[in-house]
Amino acid sequence: MPESELANTDAPPVRCMYLPLGDYGLLVPSAGVAEIVELSPIRKTDNMPDWITGYMSWRGVDIPLVAMERALEKPLPPAGVRGRIAVMHTVGNALRPGFYGIVIQRLPTVVLANERMLTSSPDAGEVDWIDGVMELEVGRGLVPAFDYLEQRLAA
Repeated sequence: MPESELANTDAPPVRCMYLPLGDYGLLVPSAGVAEIVELSPIRKTDNMPDWITGYMSWRGVDIPLVAMERALEKPLPPAGVRGRIAVMHTVGNALRPGFYGIVIQRLPTVVLANERMLTSSPDAGEVDWIDGVMELEVGRGLVPAFDYLEQRLAA
């Protein structure tokens, strides 16, 4: 459903950010994004799952960085000069200090969405990581399973 048809639904729209990855993106509520920052030096540590690219310092706090493409077992797009980090607020209490970063390919796009715009269920390999899928004017938007992601980061 195009975003222009939101007025025809009875579910109120939510202002979201489309965080571009490869040929798709993550669709997250704007309130969940603390800040979009430029890529900065990443500190790697031993024994990390491959979907954690390392840690970076953000406002004096070390936060883990997530490559959702790796978590979803999709190919990583080539690194670009417009890459950014979406610093996310946590939704639960499992992760301290309450923030983590998601590596994105360029600046996000603001969109309006509601749950009636969900078009399909996640693919088999996405089922734990993704709660739903929306087809948007800007591309395919995957709605992350924030609780699952944060529990995995805290483990």
